Amino acid sequence: MDALVEIIKTFTKGEATEFTSFINRLKRKQNRKDLELFWLFYKEGELSRVDVLARLYPDGNKVAYHALRKKLLRHVTDFIFSKQLREDYTAETQVSAYVGLAHYLNEYRLDSLAWKYLRKAEQMAVRTEQYAMANQIARQQLDMPLLQLNQDIEPILLRKKRYLQLAIEDDRADTAYKIISYHLHQSKTNLEGADMQLVIENVLTEYELTGSVSQRPSMVYRLMSIARSAAKSSKMYYGFEPLLLRYYNGITPDADPSENDKIYIARLQYMIAHTLFRNKKFKQAHDYIYLLREQLRIVSKSEYARLLPRFTQLYCALRFFSGHINEAIRMVDAAFMQQLRLKPEEVLNLKLNKAIYHFYNEDYRVALRELLSIEHSNAWCAKVAGIEWVVKKNLLDIYIQFELGNLEIAANKIRGMLRQKYSSGKLPQMQRVLVFLNLVNQIVDDPEVAQTQQFYDNVEESFNWIPIEQEDLHASVYYAWMKSKIVMKKPYQVLLDLILIEE
Repeated sequence: MDALVEIIKTFTKGEATEFTSFINRLKRKQNRKDLELFWLFYKEGELSRVDVLARLYPDGNKVAYHALRKKLLRHVTDFIFSKQLREDYTAETQVSAYVGLAHYLNEYRLDSLAWKYLRKAEQMAVRTEQYAMANQIARQQLDMPLLQLNQDIEPILLRKKRYLQLAIEDDRADTAYKIISYHLHQSKTNLEGADMQLVIENVLTEYELTGSVSQRPSMVYRLMSIARSAAKSSKMYYGFEPLLLRYYNGITPDADPSENDKIYIARLQYMIAHTLFRNKKFKQAHDYIYLLREQLRIVSKSEYARLLPRFTQLYCALRFFSGHINEAIRMVDAAFMQQLRLKPEEVLNLKLNKAIYHFYNEDYRVALRELLSIEHSNAWCAKVAGIEWVVKKNLLDIYIQFELGNLEIAANKIRGMLRQKYSSGKLPQMQRVLVFLNLVNQIVDDPEVAQTQQFYDNVEESFNWIPIEQEDLHASVYYAWMKSKIVMKKPYQVLLDLILIEE
């Protein structure tokens, strides 16, 4: 796909309007071709060069068109950079901006003001745990005329010494993270919780970080993010859960936690709630969701905006799997009405979940309408949300068409899935999908086959069954529909019975 179009298509409607103002910030012009090209790509997506030339340059001026593209790309990248600077208020860019301002003021011998902004930069760097940057700022402070500024050198030296120690610790931690990530992903196919713990503890001991981890939530979060990534790849949430809880509970609480600590505690609480949810421990997951709800009240506005869509999506899913399907539907509707700032992947996940909820509520036409509201191609969705997401969406579409009595459409969609690249079975996670798809195809071909002993035996022999506690929750959603055809019960009740685990 055209890279320029791909970037433009990431813009929300509000951002597209904001870009129009941005592009006219220096001088407003009438009939701007660069803006015309932007809106053409934004509304219609990728077009052939012939089509664009016909609309913008009827004389076929290819040189002018390529120059226009370059100009638009510069405007788009400048806009994104400017927007990131505005929104990334507590990140490294803001610290650098204060340092740059202090340097500018220092050149003009405005030492008092320069000192003020260096201290602001230092405080922000410490708050966001940028200790290498804080150490550099302390070095600059030592170059200031401290006597004229009535500043004692000793406190600066003490702070610099501490920042340097923490910066060295961060450097060791960064190396340790990379080693842990390498080993966990190397052995992800046969990973158990005990293996994860052993790998992590060995590396932390080697790099003298064992004691540091419990004192810094940011370290725990990064460690657990690495372990979670390996667990997610191998669907080993069950083995990851005790490790995550052990490290979270090992955090030494601070009487006066920093803004950064509050943020990472919130992220860890979300991670725990999500892991417990994936392991079908819904009651415990609810407990952590409520903890997270309270934590969200004390984090920064930017972190609140970042976590709220995830919190909302997880809470909706918890209500759905706990038997409160109507509440889940109301809440997911409210999520779109609240106009949360959603990333493309979050929009896709919410829409697919909403379609699933309506499907299991037997609102098949509403479920289909939700799927049709996903206007992007499967290729685009695969880039944003992954191939597995596309497979889930396509399977749900087949189920809906079957329930609506459109058996031929369902059969055509199965044949379409079997023609996709992933149908080669080369991707390990797709092998079970292909087996499952062939079973679904038998039901679509002859709905009454599901009640036969032969079909039941085929299902039993088709998979290497694992305990329901360890079975992937999303797989249960799709298997429950098939099982409902075998036992002749409502799919939602079958799903709830299937995932029921005594806690």
